Amino acid sequence: MSDIVVPGFKGSELIAELSKAFEGFSDEERAKLMKQVNGVFQFVIKNKDGKEEIFTVDAKKEGKVFRGKGPIKADAILSLKDEDFVALASGKLNGQKAYMSGKLKVKGQIMLAMKLQNVFNAVNPTAKL
Repeated sequence: MSDIVVPGFKGSELIAELSKAFEGFSDEERAKLMKQVNGVFQFVIKNKDGKEEIFTVDAKKEGKVFRGKGPIKADAILSLKDEDFVALASGKLNGQKAYMSGKLKVKGQIMLAMKLQNVFNAVNPTAKL
């Protein structure tokens, strides 16, 4: 089992899938995605029990996914509930609507968060951030 998967956090399973996708990319695919996105995202996800987990997606320097704060400072920090993250990553929740309704909070480069769809599409082509 991946060290990224956290019991009680369904979103961690999607983050683990994203990590596997990054690991499976060829150097060219990883370079292309990093050029498209060029950002480090930190997700602060809260589950039903009120516990928080942090995951970092580096689509800027290394093309890796980390549990916790990564070695590189995040360009955008996205805070949301676990079920909202799952809906967002799976394409059932629109990122702009989530932000406007307060389900998604963004600190840092908000416009960079729009590029996150490219990252989710790497795993799930139907995601709609």
